[in-house]
Amino acid sequence: MAYSVIQGRTVTLTVEWLDYPGGPASLVSGVTIEIRPAGGGVAVVGPTSTGVVHVATGLDTYRWTVPADLAASDYAVIWSGTDAQADTVTATDIVTVVEQSPPVGGSYATVAELAEHLGRTPTNAVQLLVRASRDVDRALLCAVYDPTDPAVVTALREATLEQVAGNLGSGNTTGLGGSRQGGFSIGRLTVQAASSDDKPVRIGSLWEQAWTVLQAAGLTGHGPQSR
Repeated sequence: MAYSVIQGRTVTLTVEWLDYPGGPASLVSGVTIEIRPAGGGVAVVGPTSTGVVHVATGLDTYRWTVPADLAASDYAVIWSGTDAQADTVTATDIVTVVEQSPPVGGSYATVAELAEHLGRTPTNAVQLLVRASRDVDRALLCAVYDPTDPAVVTALREATLEQVAGNLGSGNTTGLGGSRQGGFSIGRLTVQAASSDDKPVRIGSLWEQAWTVLQAAGLTGHGPQSR
């Protein structure tokens, strides 16, 4: 399996042990992992068993938090263990570390982050990110927060990505919004009822998942401020 992860982010690596291709799960013990540049060089992880989680017979995982300053490149993941016959078995994967570029101007997220979130890169990715970020800003008009707080930065980024996903999931490919049918209002918020084809629910200017991210970060529900 090939993986892609942005510098500074975390990826869960998985290895599946089988008696033979397409066969039953194989009991493998003493599993270790090593991660090194695919082109050769010093290992950046391990070999180590620390952090390797045995999920089930024939299945192990490892969560790798990629250093923010690790060179963007391909890295070989080398798994090793001992099978029931006391033989050493190995498995390899490739992880592509992608450079963490600055957010698009006027947006809280990058094109690479959007591609990671959606599993693809829309041709108008920049346009979608900028317009989704405006939707997020509209929802935070009365909120008071520190824009440099890492938790806030993360919430704004994730809400923007969820807003783009919600737009695309509802058929809105430009980020300009559309008609709102059904639902009800709570003060200045409009909650759109889910349709029969299971489209996302809209709360105010945001889709439900984007709103939930901001709500969990304590960035919603603020009234006008006075001094």
